[in-house]
Amino acid sequence: MTRPMTTRPADAGDKPRIRQLYEEALRHHIEIIWGWDDGWQQAYFDKAFVDLSTRVIEVDGRFAGYLQVDHGSDEDYLSMLVLDAGFRSEGVGARLLAAVQAESRRAGRGIWLRVFRTNAAARRFYEREGWTLVGDEGDFLVMRPGAGVVVA
Repeated sequence: MTRPMTTRPADAGDKPRIRQLYEEALRHHIEIIWGWDDGWQQAYFDKAFVDLSTRVIEVDGRFAGYLQVDHGSDEDYLSMLVLDAGFRSEGVGARLLAAVQAESRRAGRGIWLRVFRTNAAARRFYEREGWTLVGDEGDFLVMRPGAGVVVA
């Protein structure tokens, strides 16, 4: 049975939990690539929280994660789709990704994302969902849904 899932706009009260999840999910990769700088990370997080469409993901009414999308005129950039470890491998991410793609499609926009080169699990997830690698930016790999050109 599929568990009820909703998203809603994040508010200031959600920010500490989202920040905690951001660090839990990404710190390892950031430390490997650049090293973790608390001040820089907090400033980056604060700016993204305000500038991007930040939504809280709830499953069965419980905080399950968050997503951030930068809605452009031609394309949307899926900046973050981060689930709490307790909600991974349950189909929540796949349902969210499909919903975000559908929203972009309805608006007549494409969608793309970057994944840390070091985050093999995230890359496998997106590939299972039909996304392909279309670019290499060094620390990041660029992916698009169902794109035809694959970069090794």
